[in-house]
This record gives sequence, C-alpha cells and structure tokens, in this order.
Amino acid sequence: MNYIKILFFSFALFTANIAFSQNSNPADDICGTYLVESPIGDDVVKIRIYKATNGKYQGKFVWLSQPNNADGTPRTDINNPDPKKRNRTADQIITVWNLTYKDGEWVDGLIYDPNSGKTYNLKGKRAKNGKDIEMRYYIKRPVIGLTSTWKKEG
Repeated sequence: MNYIKILFFSFALFTANIAFSQNSNPADDICGTYLVESPIGDDVVKIRIYKATNGKYQGKFVWLSQPNNADGTPRTDINNPDPKKRNRTADQIITVWNLTYKDGEWVDGLIYDPNSGKTYNLKGKRAKNGKDIEMRYYIKRPVIGLTSTWKKEG
C-alpha cells in the first residue's frame, strides 16, 4: 500500500515539474524593470517592459532621475512631433513597443526618445551576465547606432 502511495506521489511531482517547465517562455525573460542610462546624455530612467495584448513587448517609464524642469514643473513630452501629445508626462509615454522574440533576440522594436521627439529602431539580446539586456538603438540598419546595457532590477 505504501509503495502505491509513493509511486503515485512521485508521478504527481514528475507531471507537475513537466507542466511548469513547459510554461517557461524565454521570450518573457525580457519582462521586468530596467535601469537605463542614456547613451548620449546624463539622464537615467527606469523602464518597465511587459507583454502587450498583441503578444509583443513594450515598455513605459516608471522613474526619471530628472522628473522636473528647472522651474519645478513636471517634464512633459514637449518635443513630440504630434502637438496633441506634448502635454503628456513621462508615466503616460509608451517608450518601447513592437519588440518580438526571434532566434534568442528581441527584434523589430521601436524606441521613442522624448528628449529629441525622435523614434529609433530597437533590438536587444541577453547580456553575458544572463540578467541584463544589451539594447541596440539604430536607424534603418543595426550597424549605424548605439548599444546600451539595460540593468534589470530584482
């Protein structure tokens, strides 16, 4: 009788282990909050990356090192090419979108820079430490661009 209980328990653990390991999706490894230093300025921000309803990955600002203008008012998206969006505060801006996972990298993304009002192509891959991601900002082709390591929190 004990033998049957042990066998049943072992089978249940084995089945649960398989179920949980199959739910692990390497594409979702990008999800989380990252400390991002601007590759061209002294701004530091935190961006939270998450899976959007369309199955692609996008990100929003969750913290800015310089949240206010010199006069103390909150920074807004004043350089946005769309005048209707120029009053948005950082927490209203989706700064990363359209990232998809392919062959171990996140590709075909876009990143919006509110400091310039420009949008750039974006791709990324896991950094050598296995935790952070190396993001490549570029125009048309990745060879013309900048790389920045986004440091994952937690």
